[in-house]
Amino acid sequence: MITTALIDYDGTLHDYDAVLTRNLEGILGLRGEELYHIYVYDVHRTIVHVRHLDRHDDTMFHCKLIFEHLGRPFDPEVAELIVRKFDEAAERAREDPIYFPEAIRVLDDIKDMGIKMCLSTGRDAEEKSESLKRVTGSSHFTHVFSETALAVLKTEPEYYVRALDIAGSEPKETVSIGDTPLSDIRPAKMVGINTIWLNRRGEPVPDADDQTADYEVEDLKQVVQLICDGL
Repeated sequence: MITTALIDYDGTLHDYDAVLTRNLEGILGLRGEELYHIYVYDVHRTIVHVRHLDRHDDTMFHCKLIFEHLGRPFDPEVAELIVRKFDEAAERAREDPIYFPEAIRVLDDIKDMGIKMCLSTGRDAEEKSESLKRVTGSSHFTHVFSETALAVLKTEPEYYVRALDIAGSEPKETVSIGDTPLSDIRPAKMVGINTIWLNRRGEPVPDADDQTADYEVEDLKQVVQLICDGL
């Protein structure tokens, strides 16, 4: 029986992709969606997540890798523009967040089940929680976890060990829900937490077994059904 749900924010509840792709439109002669895809899939997840986790939040480092990926000479002015567009998107996301259509209803449904919900994210967790509270008029999370608060990266199993300890929850009664296999699935599985991969874009299942979730869903409504069915 699930008593605790650890829920990711960006890409899971909040449609950060929509905010950022608009900001990146036209840079390097690419559509916003093209540049964002390169940033996330060809650079962030393929290179940074694998070889440079310590540079996880270093946008300028990502820019240098983007230029390498495109086979173009590094342009510091364009790189600065991309960094600025990321900062502007983050600010816009705080002021005018765009939640996926089913997200708030699903949070209400999970709360009505009596399940303890905890926001589980990398950074700016308190701000993200407050943004959601401002939009909905209510507080959904019993705890708000971030890398800063827990003093460990979300890609590390220790992040989840500390989250469980603070929440007073057992791994087998907890589920981690998120869109990023390396941070929402792999480390949670390593400490015995049930995992649900939210794969909105129909991405291929990760090759690594330790990044393969116990369950895969296309939207959050399917998460509610899984919990109702007892996982």
